[in-house]
Amino acid sequence: MHADRHCPLLACLLLLACAVAVPAVGPADFEVVTTIPVETSIDGAGTRAASAVWPEMIHGARRTLDIAEFYLASEKGEALEPVIEAVLAAGRRGVKVRILSDAAMAATYPETLARFQGQPNILSRLFNWKKLTGGVLHAKYFVVDGTESFVGSQNFDWRALSHIQETGLRIRLPLFARALLRIFDADWNYSEGDADAYRKLALLPPLEFSGDARLVASPVACNPPGVGAALEALVAAIDGARSRISVQLLSYSLATGTGEKFLRIDQALRRAAERGVGVHLLVADWNLRAAQIDGLRGLARVPNVEVKFVVIPAAERGFIPYARVVHSKVLRVDEDLCWVGTSNWGHDYFFASRNVEVILRRLAVARVLDKIFLSLWNGPYAHKLDPEREYQAPRIN
Repeated sequence: MHADRHCPLLACLLLLACAVAVPAVGPADFEVVTTIPVETSIDGAGTRAASAVWPEMIHGARRTLDIAEFYLASEKGEALEPVIEAVLAAGRRGVKVRILSDAAMAATYPETLARFQGQPNILSRLFNWKKLTGGVLHAKYFVVDGTESFVGSQNFDWRALSHIQETGLRIRLPLFARALLRIFDADWNYSEGDADAYRKLALLPPLEFSGDARLVASPVACNPPGVGAALEALVAAIDGARSRISVQLLSYSLATGTGEKFLRIDQALRRAAERGVGVHLLVADWNLRAAQIDGLRGLARVPNVEVKFVVIPAAERGFIPYARVVHSKVLRVDEDLCWVGTSNWGHDYFFASRNVEVILRRLAVARVLDKIFLSLWNGPYAHKLDPEREYQAPRIN
């Protein structure tokens, strides 16, 4: 397979990305918020950094702040410290703060979470789905005053604000905040010991999203009415593609842990390619590990599919564990369909673990996401995956 087969797709991406100037950030309903790793040439497409947006949102809280995070990990002097100070300040001024984090990861990173213990108006709980689904709280989102929210790939981690390529959305639509709060409340109550939390959630009146912007989540059995199944929505988006698909992920995996392969997404991408859709899949170099690379090799052999992996150079300070990597979870389909969320593309993210995703049709958002994608795809850090080559897995920790 030759790269020139995909030149028309890349030309289309470039045309759309450059057709108009990237809009300045402002009071739009969706604002793309990124992390561009320091000491890299990746184009942020005019977006603001999460390290600036998060404190701004938190400082604006007047009544409530609800934070759901896979884990919390900071270091002195790093970019997460102003965010932590903003949360503590919110509690001191009377904002009711709830922090929900994964139980297993809290055992790995206890120090930062402990800084909130006993602080004014701040409560924290540990989420544990081990017995319910075997999954984890992998979602990363927060809600301010029940009206504004943030959803994205960024963990509550100093590295996610400085040394990892990330993409998220600041959302100024109260309906999204309401949906996220229903998810948060059920997860919070279950974590407190309410075994009926999800049965009660299912009895709530359904939320009604518009056709051009909606929230989906996983696993579907633990979603509020009106919040659809993420996997079904993802496959439908791929099946609806007419001309092009671009994907940016930390990881893509066919493994299930049972010996069977997870093929729903893989088959959808193959169907798209078979009908002439150009598919560009961009993943982190972490996928060069033996457990994941075979699925990528299979896709790379399919006509109309090209797979690249990204190697972000080490920081000048030296090796940083679990960093210097592409971590975004972004799908773009055709002219304006956008998917920004918290799931990697693997079985457990959709069937066992809590994740949330935003699907929207916004041309301005699409152009920003396209520009970031093209900066990576055509930049010095991306390498075409050769399905016949043996690769050495990178050091991660």
